[in-house]
Amino acid sequence: MNAVISLCHFCELHGPSVLFVTQAFHEPDGPETEREIEQPKFCYGNAVGRCRTISNNMPVSCEACQSLDPKQKFLCNDHEGRISYLSTQQATQPDVAALVRQACIRSLSCEVSPGKEGPVFFGDEVRGHVLSYTFFLKDAQARGFHRWFSITVLMRDKFFLLNSWPFLVDNIMTLVSALQAKAAKSGIYVPKVYECEQAECPQRALRLIVAHGNSDSKHQQQRTSRSLAELTADKEVFSWLHLRFTWLLKAGADRLVEKIVEGLPTPELYNHQETEEGFTLVTTAKQVHSPVLELEASASHDASPISPVVHNIRHLHQILGPTPFLSLAYSLMVGRQLILRGKPAGLIASIANCLNVLVPRSCYQAVLNSDQYLDVSHCNILSVEPQVAVPQPSPDILRLDVLQPCDHAEQSDVNKYTYKITWGDKLPKKCPTVLLAMEKAIENTKLNDSAMHYHFIALKQEWLGIAKVVHRVQQWNGGQPQDVTALLQAMGAQEQDQGLLEFWGASATYKEH
Repeated sequence: MNAVISLCHFCELHGPSVLFVTQAFHEPDGPETEREIEQPKFCYGNAVGRCRTISNNMPVSCEACQSLDPKQKFLCNDHEGRISYLSTQQATQPDVAALVRQACIRSLSCEVSPGKEGPVFFGDEVRGHVLSYTFFLKDAQARGFHRWFSITVLMRDKFFLLNSWPFLVDNIMTLVSALQAKAAKSGIYVPKVYECEQAECPQRALRLIVAHGNSDSKHQQQRTSRSLAELTADKEVFSWLHLRFTWLLKAGADRLVEKIVEGLPTPELYNHQETEEGFTLVTTAKQVHSPVLELEASASHDASPISPVVHNIRHLHQILGPTPFLSLAYSLMVGRQLILRGKPAGLIASIANCLNVLVPRSCYQAVLNSDQYLDVSHCNILSVEPQVAVPQPSPDILRLDVLQPCDHAEQSDVNKYTYKITWGDKLPKKCPTVLLAMEKAIENTKLNDSAMHYHFIALKQEWLGIAKVVHRVQQWNGGQPQDVTALLQAMGAQEQDQGLLEFWGASATYKEH
């Protein structure tokens, strides 16, 4: 979880101060070949090196503000995820330290829950978003017999933080209760330190004596600042906090996984209910059909040890060539049926799997290893073996024949196969705008595969939205043909995009109903 967790304290002498900060440092991604041979390291993301950048010119403060020795640091490593969790008195980067300091001041001054103890959310896009939990620790020598603390979780991602609210609040409450109950009797919320001091020398009576001017020299001078370790009677309290904060960062990242969806989920796919915290809990009502997962499972099951595979859409563009690839992609995007015929089955399945990035899920229906021909009402991508009878290519059917090399030793090399496209039509003079944008991204060698994947998702979302608008406008007229040229121009579409928009809009509407 890309967050910074901090323990803050309100000092009676110096105001709000940051006592303890835990951060996660990720190892930068390198080439896969380098990552496979890379051994576990002492730390990741140069966590230890960043400690040297912490300024030693700390402002003069008291024992309470510097409960942790500035030279003391705590480090934990997640070797599997290649992440280091580092805890120090202040954040290692100056800009992060400034944000943590700002969150500390607000959490212990103006941004407080109504009961003075509990969670509150505040922040903005510039200074980050913060979940703050304020609480008190009893102290016989403090003003009001208690000291004020807060635990803050600072993030840039507002929605991730809000979605993590129930998890974070529940675990921070447990942490605070344990901190308050350290060295307590029978779990009562009165620390033994406070109880013993009050029994030895009642502070309320002492303060009344001092107030009336009858103080005795034998009375010890009241200490206005004490460290957290002294308040809790635990010298290892900061190592304990380091383990708890590290677990929060690790578990918070593992419990939520980003899933990119196309459009809003349909009501029949989920149930929702309101939680006590006011959030909406969404659970799936039935198993979601995923043709992509089926293709991946088929490819891994059917592929022989020497069976080649097409790794991604860029690889497919490379082995087919620009013009054959455009013919294949155009046919899929405008609703034509693709027939993939040949062997081995693993190679055919990998080609079908690569094509799913070109169109929305509603426009992608694939059937693999069929023993007979199925028309376009059943699927728009069909893979068969060479002996299966299929219709002759026509304007509505494009066939890709994959021919194995004669030399058995060359059958493990995907580039040794022959790829023959037969189609009863030809490419238009102008291809759809989204197809040209995708082809440009594929040919851009400076764009890595991961960035290209998300670029394709953004393009599909944009043009799927346009397709839905155009389809709804046509439905308002009772399904009668009408001129939508002005609408297309207003939305940035052109005449060559009409076939694609009709297919995408109709498929999306059919899936919703």
